[in-house]
Amino acid sequence: MTTSNTKRFFTLSLLALALTTSASAQSNKASQQVSINVAEIAVISVQGNINMTIASATAGQAPDAATATATYAVTTNGKDKKISARLDRNMSRGLTLFATMDAPSKARSAGKVELSNKSVDLVSRISNVNESGLALTYEAVATVDATPDTYVRTITYTITNN
Repeated sequence: MTTSNTKRFFTLSLLALALTTSASAQSNKASQQVSINVAEIAVISVQGNINMTIASATAGQAPDAATATATYAVTTNGKDKKISARLDRNMSRGLTLFATMDAPSKARSAGKVELSNKSVDLVSRISNVNESGLALTYEAVATVDATPDTYVRTITYTITNN
């Protein structure tokens, strides 16, 4: 064998080795690791516009209370949550606002609760739930000390750890 034939043979051998190595490195399978992080979710929404009018009374008795209904929805994948509510500012003299929230499955409603600018719990023991159309009832109660006017308040509902 001459030097040029040796070089040619050596080059072809390296080329053949490279091709067989890359061909054997390929496969009909591939795999990849996927990581999924599920964060804790706790969300609430309220539906409906609330307008109440206190406009009647029986002679010798306090004015008749006014009621209104709305609905709410809640979703959480967490355990032992609660829903609390608070007004942006207290009700005026002679006027009281109450709220009642029906509890989702396996949770507990506090019943009719007076709202103020301090947070109060309305529902507790909420765990792993996604429900909507839950009843939310309001009752406005006035005494004769309530000045005739239109009163507007914002109620903030919060879902937190119990």
